[in-house]
Formats: sequence, C-alpha cells, structure tokens
Amino acid sequence: MKKTGVFLVLMGVFSVAWADDISAWKLPAVPVPKDNPQNAAKVELGHQLLFDNRLSKNDSMNCASCHLPATGGAGPTPRAFGHGGELGRWAPSWVNSAYYTSLFWDGRAASLEEQTGALPGHMGPISAPGEMGGDVDAIVARLNAIPGYKAEFKKAFGEEVTAQNIAKAIASYERTLDATASPFQRYVNGDAKAISPAAKRGFKIFQGKGKCNFCHTPPLMTDNGFHNIGVPQVGPLKEDLGRYEVTKDPADKGKFKTPSLYNSSSFAFLMHDGAFSSLREVIDHYNQGGNPKDANQDVLITKLDLSEKEKSDLIAFLKTLTDERINRIAPPKLP
Repeated sequence: MKKTGVFLVLMGVFSVAWADDISAWKLPAVPVPKDNPQNAAKVELGHQLLFDNRLSKNDSMNCASCHLPATGGAGPTPRAFGHGGELGRWAPSWVNSAYYTSLFWDGRAASLEEQTGALPGHMGPISAPGEMGGDVDAIVARLNAIPGYKAEFKKAFGEEVTAQNIAKAIASYERTLDATASPFQRYVNGDAKAISPAAKRGFKIFQGKGKCNFCHTPPLMTDNGFHNIGVPQVGPLKEDLGRYEVTKDPADKGKFKTPSLYNSSSFAFLMHDGAFSSLREVIDHYNQGGNPKDANQDVLITKLDLSEKEKSDLIAFLKTLTDERINRIAPPKLP
C-alpha cells in the first residue's frame, strides 16, 4: 500500500476513536504565557485598545474594523481593507485564537502578542503600513498623554504605557474569546440535548465520511498545521504562496493555516482569500475533491460523495460551534 493510503487508513482509525469519545472535544484551559498572566484590569484595557481608532494612522480604524464581532470576529469583506486599500487575504476570526501555536494565515507570528504589530521587530496590523498604519512610538506617547489610559496601564501593569504592554493587553483580551458557551461545548460536557439530532448526525459525518477532523482535530478544531486545499485564487493578488513565504520550502506553496471552525456559521466569507461566502460552498469544494489540478494540493483532499442531506446535517453541526456571547461583543467606553 502506498504511503498516502497508509496515512488515510490510520486517520480513519483515529477518527473512530475520536467518535467514540466525545469528551476528547472539550476545549482545554486557555494557555497563558508566564510573562503575561491574566488579570481583570489587563483584559478590560485590551478590550478598549481593540476598539480604539487612535491606534491607527489618521484615527481611521481599529482592530474590530476588520474583526467584526457580528461576523464571528472575522472580516465582513472578502479581503481586509487598510491604508493600502484592499489587501490580499480575508481577516480570520479571533475566536479561539488563544489556542493557536502560530498566527496569520502563513503562521509568521508565534504569539498573540507578536501578532498585534505593537512589539518592536514584529510587523502586524497596528504597525503594517497597508493595514492600520500606526506609528507605535507615537501611539505610546499619545496614550501616555491621556490620563485615563495612563491610569489604566498603571493599574494593569504597574507602569505607564509601553509598546510591550499594548501588545500584552490586547493579547490578554483575545485570550478571553474562547467559545466555551457554544452548544457543541455544552454537548461534549454532558448536555445531550444541547444539539439537535441533525447536528449529531452531522458530527458523525464530520468525523467519518466528511473527513473534516483529519485537519480540524480535537479538541481545538484545528491541527495548528498548514495545508493546500485547492482554494481558488481570487482578489487583488495574482498568486499567494502562503506558508512558502515564511519557510521558503517548495512543498509549502499554497499552504495556509488550518483555522478553528468555532463561530464559522457567522462568517460572511471563508478561506484565506475570502473565496467562498457560505459553509455550503466550502462543503461543495471539499465534496468535489478541491482542485486536483493543483500539483501541491494535500493528499488528504479527495472526493467525498456527500448527499444533499448529509451536507445539510454537516451544516447543522457546524452551527452548534457558535458561541453567541462572542458575536455580541460591544465597543467599550474609551478614555
């Protein structure tokens, strides 16, 4: 048997094991770095910073401009927009981002703190010229001149505003955005009535015929890996090489990070370039085997032969991953 066949057989065995033990899907405690412990003042401060236009060039946008709560903490447009106009990628959801071992579609950031773009030497949304376009040194000086912010940073960190603490506060807030109140999490924690019969059938398809859990693994709904799944290239970029731009490994061409599926039924768009606008389109893409003409497409992507009823049941399951609490996050009062 070829290596590919052996791998698929092994994944099938693991799928059966996961199907028999739904407790394997319980979300664990959110990992917190030792140099940035959680506290209430820090979380509240991070909430404010995420919604503050003063962290951007010309006071024109904030983090939530691209990560809209109502659309699952993800982009409301197919590709994000910033000071460089339309960017090449869709803004991924911040839901359950605390569990990621790398951030961005290409995995170029190693932590939520790095991802912000506030830390020296780490380009991200706050400092990227084409995105929020902020000058971090100027932002630090500006926030230090606002009595309310100065007092809140002192309460949260014991010191005045610094670039490092801006990043730490935002990351601390993002670590509270875990979908533990979703119906599916209630189900795997013992509430048998938390999801419908259709959703339960869909969960079985997710772990079996649909092969979804080959990459969207328990307990996080992501393997924290990178895959080429044959997504069509759309948007302003003629080509996006994904993970290859970080590793320079030819095998990584067209590979993108496996996102968690929590709150995905609220997304306005999906995939790294916003190529699809519904879960049904995503399922149809997988059902047809992705794009077999893509030489780098992952061997895991094969035709599924799902019926229309099986597709509907799978969607019913995916809807149970939504934690409505996170979709209803409101902008806080700013200093």
